[in-house]
Amino acid sequence: MKQILLIFALFTIGIIHAHKDRVEVPEKIIFTLKNKEIVSFEFTDSKLKDFCDDIVSRKKEISGVQLFYKTGEVVTVESDGKNWSLFKITFKGKNLYVPQEKLKKIPEIHFSALYLFWSGESNAFSSRYLCLRFDIGTQRSFGVFPNLELHFSNSKFSKSEVWTQASENSRHGKAF
Repeated sequence: MKQILLIFALFTIGIIHAHKDRVEVPEKIIFTLKNKEIVSFEFTDSKLKDFCDDIVSRKKEISGVQLFYKTGEVVTVESDGKNWSLFKITFKGKNLYVPQEKLKKIPEIHFSALYLFWSGESNAFSSRYLCLRFDIGTQRSFGVFPNLELHFSNSKFSKSEVWTQASENSRHGKAF
């Protein structure tokens, strides 16, 4: 009986681990400023957050950003000076794009808070779903910026949701 319970427990743990989401932060972020200057940061650099805060407050103007992940994905975001004009994820020649009608609605992006989530596969493009999550805007609610989640399912954009802090202990989500 003990052996059967042990086998069952190991099998259950294996299933749970296989369905655990993978969370990746960028290793490196490269900003192209409007004046064509290139600024690069490792994700662990203590100056990254201040630089990103300057972008959000419009003290620094960017024309593009590339975020490089350990698993090989690259997120590229471009701006035309007023709006985001491109938001794509690339992996080994494959691309996923955020639709233009969604790009127009995205306010300021906090690039130091841009994470990729997907099921337990080795890379985001092998997964049946992928989510990009990052902070947006300049207004905090209960000390927290809203999060925007961009979801892809079966290699296609599927939905976007914005999450705001509704109280000290709860968040409210709605379609974006």
